[in-house]
Amino acid sequence: MKKSICIEKIFLEYDFYDRFAKVAEAGFQYVEFGYWPGRDIDRIKAECDKYGLTVTTFSADFKASLIVPEDRAEFLDYIAKSIEVAKKLNCKNLVIHSQAMDDTGKFTHDGSDLPEVVKLYSAALTAQDAAKLAEEAGVTLVLEAVNNISKPGYYMTTSNFTGNLCKVVGSPNLKILYDIWHMQQMEGNMVANLRKYGDVLGYIHVGDCPERHEPGTGEINFDKIKQVVCEELGLDVVWGFELDPEISSEDCVKKLAAF
Repeated sequence: MKKSICIEKIFLEYDFYDRFAKVAEAGFQYVEFGYWPGRDIDRIKAECDKYGLTVTTFSADFKASLIVPEDRAEFLDYIAKSIEVAKKLNCKNLVIHSQAMDDTGKFTHDGSDLPEVVKLYSAALTAQDAAKLAEEAGVTLVLEAVNNISKPGYYMTTSNFTGNLCKVVGSPNLKILYDIWHMQQMEGNMVANLRKYGDVLGYIHVGDCPERHEPGTGEINFDKIKQVVCEELGLDVVWGFELDPEISSEDCVKKLAAF
């Protein structure tokens, strides 16, 4: 099992670039972060090389929305730039979303004023073109559904939505990022949905529900989820720990190592 530590959530007690060493010290080989603008990519690469780490994903969209037709050119341009960053870091997965958010988590253009058919057509058309860029580069775009409870106005909120969009586009380089914390809130029935969309499942984010702490602190049966994904479906996807530690980061990663 590939287990990745999200350093936008864990080891926040340390400077961003010092978190790579902390991930390695905890015995992990994989790390992920959020947005790349403003980050020193050469330094990230150097830290990963120094500690034998692999970046598993980062966000490949920023200020342009998948569902807004006027944002299409900017969205694709940013995807292309993100792919170049991914190549430098040898990163094989890039996260995309239905709507653009800035680095404070606020929508830059939520598309709420658009007709439903416009949002749907824009999402499919732009995702198709983005997938072509990913195919050429040998990376995979993972489309994440997000809850609209903590993020009011979010458009793609279920694996039913993102999974079917990926199936319609039909590219091996466009899959879903299944965030357990988000999906438990929005649709539940996780085992059935993981089975239903196993063919387009590309990445998993881990966080218990309702508080988004470590596995075992909430209501989710992670043993069953792991059994379905790893054994029944036979998928070798990354499990990214994007969660808010209930305890210290050091104690948290000790628990995550045994996940």
